[in-house]
This record gives sequence, structure tokens and C-alpha cells, in this order.
Amino acid sequence: MDAYMWVALALAVLFPLPAIWAYNRKLLPGWLSPIIACYGIGIVLANSGLWPSYEGLNSFIELLAGFSMLLGLPLLLFAVRLDRRTLNLAGPMLIAFGFCGIAGIISTSAVSIWLADSVPDTPVLGGMLTGMYTGGTPNVQAIGTALRANSNYLVLIQAADVLLGGAYLIGLITFLPGVYARIFPAFKEGAQKDGPSKDKIPLFPALQKPIPRLLAQFALGLMVTGLSLGLTKLITGSIDNFTLLILLLTTLGLAVTFIPKLDRMGDPYPLGEYFILVFCVAIGLLANFSQLASEGMQLLLFCTLSIIPTILILIALCRWWGIDRDTFILSSVAGLYGPVFVAQISAVLGNRSLLAPGLAVSLLGFGIGNYLGIGLAYLLSWITGVSLPSPAG
Repeated sequence: MDAYMWVALALAVLFPLPAIWAYNRKLLPGWLSPIIACYGIGIVLANSGLWPSYEGLNSFIELLAGFSMLLGLPLLLFAVRLDRRTLNLAGPMLIAFGFCGIAGIISTSAVSIWLADSVPDTPVLGGMLTGMYTGGTPNVQAIGTALRANSNYLVLIQAADVLLGGAYLIGLITFLPGVYARIFPAFKEGAQKDGPSKDKIPLFPALQKPIPRLLAQFALGLMVTGLSLGLTKLITGSIDNFTLLILLLTTLGLAVTFIPKLDRMGDPYPLGEYFILVFCVAIGLLANFSQLASEGMQLLLFCTLSIIPTILILIALCRWWGIDRDTFILSSVAGLYGPVFVAQISAVLGNRSLLAPGLAVSLLGFGIGNYLGIGLAYLLSWITGVSLPSPAG
């Protein structure tokens, strides 16, 4: 390993910790989440003129990114609880969240088919955005890896999401709840009999846990990752079939949640989130916007034409079903942004009784987003005739 490899490793492993710490203590603006900060530090350094780009270094960073994502994915999935209580708490939230997934599929499919002749890799982009609108950034990363997407797509889609999704999020924090109050019925407090505990649910909780629990979570995540790699090699003869690998990781990760004694290990979500942040730093270091200016504009167009109809279709479906305002808002936040912002927006709405269902469906969406995104990409490839990236690509 040369000096730049050591710098990349140190930055990816260490920077997420102060990013989490600063966010928890509100030293960063509300829109600058640790995910955005970790992408940002990598992007700034990669495009500063001070960071080299050569095959050995890029290969090392890609290996670091791949390992952190493959380990973070099952750890995040361990936090999903597919039990009767979760489904009962979800209620209308589960229906509204299903509408969010339907809206995302309809919108991204239409845009993928429409732009198939003018924008490259539209099935891949459609699949990745479907994952984003179902579970958030981790799904984009997992689906992009499974479909062998250009690594720059991950950063450019995230950049477009920061611009477009950030604008919508600011609206939800400011004036949009008042607008939606004129469209949707008010939330009835008695509709949810079981609310979450009154304990504060922190955003991006710091990794301050007993070491044995962290080691147990890490070992279990490593076991699932290793088993998925082994099964992939057993079935295909190699570990290069990332589609099968990601689906196995998702399936085995969800299967582990049914182990009765899993709760003794504590909440694995923060540790999984940490590895996702390591991935974000690494991917940021691979981004070189000077080489992708035109491609970036095409992705921005694709994302713009996808997210606006997604929101409009979701509004129409939820209004037709009679979903209340708070449930609609939190279901859209759960799909478009993930569990972190569910807590933030529930605080803005002053509605804690929907916090637990919102977090539950958000985690559930993360679990199914990989299936939807990968499946849709293959379907769009068949419809449009646009081939998915080959294993040698």
C-alpha cells in the first residue's frame, strides 16, 4: 500500500465518526446529514486537484467501498422487525408507503422508457431510483453494485438527490405541511393507540455501545456476508455475480431478524450505518466531475423527471384512499429519505405517535427496495432493449 491508499483508508474509516458526532450535537445545518458530509468530503478532495487518479489507487478504493457496503447492508437489515405488532402499528402508514413504492415504479419506468434512446443505462438508473424512492441511499448503493453500474452514477444520483430531494425536504420543514393540510384530512390522535416510547430517538446515534455487543454485531454481519459470498460462488462458480450476491445478502439479512435472541445484541442499525458512511467517503473519492459534466446533466434531467411525478402520483393515490396529512408526509419521507428524516419530520409535525410506524415502514422499504429495484431494471432492459452492464463491464 502506498501513501495515498493509507490516506484513503484513514479518511474513509475515521471521517464518519466526527460527522456523526457533529450532526448529533447540531453543529451541522439540518440538511447536511452525515451521508451528505461523507460524500462531500470525498468529492471535494477528488476534485481539488490534490488527489491523484491511477489504477492501483482506484482499485483499492473500489475494494474498500465494496467491502463496507457488503458488510453494512446486512447490519442495517438486522434492524427490521417483521412481526405482527409492527404491521399493526403501521396501519394506514403501510398503505401510504405502498403507494410511495407504486408511484416510484410508475414514474421511473415511464422516464426510463421515454429516455431510453437518449440517456445511457436507463434500466440501471430506473432500478437505482426505484430503490431510492423505496428505502433510500443504501438501496441505491446496493442496487448499483448488483447491476454493475458506473461508480460515478452513485455519486451523481446522490448529488441530484441532494439538490432535488433537499428542496422538497426544505418545503416539508417550512410551508408544505400547511399546503397539504388543505388537501388531506387531519390526523386523528386516537387512530394510533400504541405510540412509541417517550425516550428520545437520536438521529445517527453515535457508536457508544459496549464493545462485546459491537463485536457480536460485527461478527454476525461478517458471517452473513461470508455466507452470501460462499453461496454465490457455489451457485455460479465465482463471486462476480453481484445481482445474486445482493439478493442473497438481502434475503439472509432479513432471515436473521427472525432469530429470537437477536435483540440481546442491541440495535445493529448504527453500526451498519457507519459502514455505509465509510462507503460514501470511498465513493466520493472516486468521483471526478470534470470527466462527467455532460453525463451529470443527463442524470439530473432523469432524476428531475422521476421525482416530480413520483410525488404527484403519491399525492393523488393517498388523497383517493383518504390518508391523513401526517401519515402521507411521513410515508413520503420514509420512502424518499429513510428512517433518519422520519424522526426529524415527525418532530416538525409535532406527531410522535406516527414515529414508530414511520420508522418501521422505512426499514421495511429498505428490505424490499433491493428486490424492486433489481427486478425493475431487468424488466426495463427487456422492454427497452437496452442491455444491462455485462460482468466484464
